[in-house]
Amino acid sequence: MRYAINCQFERLPAEIINQYSTLAVADICDALGRNAALPSALKPLGASRMLGTAYTVNLPASENLLLYYAVDNARPGDVLVVSCAGYTERAVAGEIVANLAKARGLAGFVVDGAVRDAEALRQLDFPVYARAVSPNGPYKDACGEINVPISMGNVVVHPGDLIAADADGIVAIRRQEAPCVAEQAQKITDAGLKKLRSIGQNGSMDMTWLYDKLSKTCCDIHS
Repeated sequence: MRYAINCQFERLPAEIINQYSTLAVADICDALGRNAALPSALKPLGASRMLGTAYTVNLPASENLLLYYAVDNARPGDVLVVSCAGYTERAVAGEIVANLAKARGLAGFVVDGAVRDAEALRQLDFPVYARAVSPNGPYKDACGEINVPISMGNVVVHPGDLIAADADGIVAIRRQEAPCVAEQAQKITDAGLKKLRSIGQNGSMDMTWLYDKLSKTCCDIHS
């Protein structure tokens, strides 16, 4: 069997990526219909804020040969999005490869599997998200695929997608949708800030929408 290592894919312009630099992942998810987040089991070890272009890596269980290829060939600002065949009992990344990725200017790791050297990763100013931690080390005997669509939960991540993460979790935005999603997410952010200002100034916010909704349901409010 032959595996695909794809070197070329289209990345978003920096000016579009930068539109996401102050947006919360929750607001981006709302702009995408409230069902776009990567699995909640993916947690950060240390730094949580991450923004960059998806460079996808599809690994066989227990193997990380192509993770080193990805670190050596990805561009500064890329996020390595790594699928590990759902296996969490053997780490595919740790302190050494994370430090190498940071030195190369990569924007972070998303590992749908296990990592190790957890304490060192927590102290490293480099975002690493993973599903699990295991001290078992990886093998380097099998190949895999680079820059192909990969699945994480109910989300398919494509090379070139925009990856955004913060303490709430991770979201992938399709490259073609990124400009309009940024605009919609900014509107959601602005609306949220308006509500917070109202609460801070008056101790309340406009709840007309709530009672409009209730009036259209089968709820009876007895006063």
